[in-house]
Amino acid sequence: MEANQTPRSMPMVPTMRPRLPWRVHHRDGGALLAGLANQTLRSSVMAPTTREEVSGSMEAQPEAAPPSQRGKRKKTSADSSPAASQPGKSEALEPSESERRKRTHKSDDEKKATTSKGEQAASASPSALDASSSSSSTVSSPLRRPHSPACLREFTHDEGPEVVAAIEAYEELESKYLAKLKRQQELVTLDPSMPYSCMVNADLQRVRESATKTVLQVAKVILRFSSFIDGKLMAQSSGFLIDWDEGTKEGTVLTSARIICSKYTVRSQWSGTDEYAPNAEVVAYLLDQDDTTVPAHLLQYDKHINIALFKVDIDLCAKIPTFNNEVFYGQDIFVLGRDEDLNLTVHHGCVQFMGPTTYERHHHLFTGCVIKQASIGGPVIDFNGQVLGMANFPGTAFIPCSIILKCLDMWKKFQCIPRLHIGMKLSAIKYLDPIRAEKIFRKCNVDSGLIVIEVSHGSIAEELGVRPGDIIYSMNGECIATTVELENLIMRICGTYLEQGGAIGSCMDIPVGILHMRKGRKGPSRTLSLILNVSDDVEVFKSDMDF
Repeated sequence: MEANQTPRSMPMVPTMRPRLPWRVHHRDGGALLAGLANQTLRSSVMAPTTREEVSGSMEAQPEAAPPSQRGKRKKTSADSSPAASQPGKSEALEPSESERRKRTHKSDDEKKATTSKGEQAASASPSALDASSSSSSTVSSPLRRPHSPACLREFTHDEGPEVVAAIEAYEELESKYLAKLKRQQELVTLDPSMPYSCMVNADLQRVRESATKTVLQVAKVILRFSSFIDGKLMAQSSGFLIDWDEGTKEGTVLTSARIICSKYTVRSQWSGTDEYAPNAEVVAYLLDQDDTTVPAHLLQYDKHINIALFKVDIDLCAKIPTFNNEVFYGQDIFVLGRDEDLNLTVHHGCVQFMGPTTYERHHHLFTGCVIKQASIGGPVIDFNGQVLGMANFPGTAFIPCSIILKCLDMWKKFQCIPRLHIGMKLSAIKYLDPIRAEKIFRKCNVDSGLIVIEVSHGSIAEELGVRPGDIIYSMNGECIATTVELENLIMRICGTYLEQGGAIGSCMDIPVGILHMRKGRKGPSRTLSLILNVSDDVEVFKSDMDF
């Protein structure tokens, strides 16, 4: 090479993954490039990313020069040769064409031998991306992404076998790298697939620290359940411990009765067409490192309230949360549960100032946040970690603690959960828009009570002349303002009745204060005597759509 001749500069090399395959003519030093590629691919040194770094790399490795510079040396290399120290003899020392070919073949053989040794050394070194290294040693090798030699990116001719081998070597290393990266991302500390909870919302930043501690404390008693019939999965839900016996290591879990519901109707909860399989096999997923499953034994379930109690063998190391009856509207709440992967689900909302629709049972309150399937059966808690209720159906409804505690008390006393079937769908004046509520007060002089929305066909209420639009303002001598208050009242009446010797299936005479509405205006106010059935079964409502 002449003194003023410089090698062709390489383009800037991006740090992205190279596009495959590279092509190089096997007659243009393919063997040298293949050997260099194998050595470079097994190195943890990053490929040069600037023009100056590329030039420096070429000076250090002149064999990797592009085809236009093959067989030529830079002046810095020529100065170090014996011919350079003897002026005038450079032409005499120039080898013949045959000698040059022999040297080239010899150089190729030496490079192949060197490459083979380099590959063996690289594969035995700790930095090699060997998939079995983590299992054969207590200290795993660090993760290094292989980089291709920059010179290979320049060739676009027909590919030779040596370059194909280099490409295959790179792809093998890249495959091992990706496999190890996948295993690394499966670690619980690095898993990028974990879902986010509502705690990332800006609205919760002011209470995030205290709320996180509360949620994590209650999460220790939240389990996941699956039910099976003949080995086939039937349903899944969450549940939480409400009691635990330290002596027997048995816990009582509260969850939704949908865990044993083999068929349910989404159109209306009043249809009574849901089917249950109390003999289904139910398992609980414990919160240990192995995600152990244990049998869950059904203790009690109620079709109308839609709750179920199970007994589970569990070694508990957590505090059982307490119940709080004092739920107020606008109160901040969290709805907790577990998904199919046992990951915690967290939803934030507040208790809504609203009542159930005609498709929902009377005993529901509402969260203001969408409760997903995974959270059904999970606890609804306040910011202090006290349980306010249980998530019941997909949507926003939850069963408040006042109803749950009544159910638990009657189950302990009577081994059943009785209630009165009143045969009416009701809506509270309290939840109406102020304009409408004010007009009702002006026209009827009533500011509290329950409006009759629909009357069940063939019910006692229908026979006694109760019609849609009438207002029920009292029952058994007590004023009622919401449907939850009504449910608490009729369950308390049933409890007292059974304590006094009454029985399931008998009837009670309940006085009901009602204001009739006739022809668009206020009618007579009366006290009706409703003879209501005491039942522990689901109340079925027969509407106009059923005929």
